[in-house]
Amino acid sequence: MIKLVENNHYHLWCDALHARALAHQARNKWDRGTYVRWCITTAWTVLEMACQDALEDNQISYSFKQNLDNAIERKSLSKLNWGSGLWQKVTEIQKLRKDCIHRFENESKLFPEANIADNAIDVIRKAVTDIYIHTGNDSPKWISDEKDDGWDKGGSSARATVIRKGANPDDAQTIRIKYIYKGREHESDILPPDADWQKYYEEFLEGIRIPISKIIVCQGTKILKEESLPIRGN
Repeated sequence: MIKLVENNHYHLWCDALHARALAHQARNKWDRGTYVRWCITTAWTVLEMACQDALEDNQISYSFKQNLDNAIERKSLSKLNWGSGLWQKVTEIQKLRKDCIHRFENESKLFPEANIADNAIDVIRKAVTDIYIHTGNDSPKWISDEKDDGWDKGGSSARATVIRKGANPDDAQTIRIKYIYKGREHESDILPPDADWQKYYEEFLEGIRIPISKIIVCQGTKILKEESLPIRGN
């Protein structure tokens, strides 16, 4: 899945998803434990940031439960239910996070199973969604992102160039849609001079399956559009 990562919150959420994927792909318990702990701590940071954003209070990270309750009270919103349901599960994730950072009750805690990461992602996703709804805001679209392939298998490759009807590659006024992938320039589309290049540009953008870093539209030596893309993996 190509990810246009346009804010810090989404960047960290991608980290958490990546850590979970690696936990499942790990070949030994040592690596698995590392990735599970990474997933838990990063996902927790995503939740803290979401609560700060939804309630417009940057102090919520410290003494999380108490400060979150205080921020909700100042907004005259209904209290969260910490005794059961979703927010009780949030406290369980917080305990795991504290275990990862501050203490280990016993050595077995160093080698958690990958399903611990699955649960952390599930609970944090629901909690982020819930805190935005609780405060009367729309939850961010990025929180619905579920996919990460883990280790790059190296199967992605540049696409072939498409010469559109009526285009002459030798015409100096031909419009070309180019992109940068792994530091090299490739051509996506060659269009006739009078083509609606914006249409083909949007089609290419929607169909991207590789982590390109830039798209360039040019007509001869004239640059019609140039856009750098914050795609994870480029």
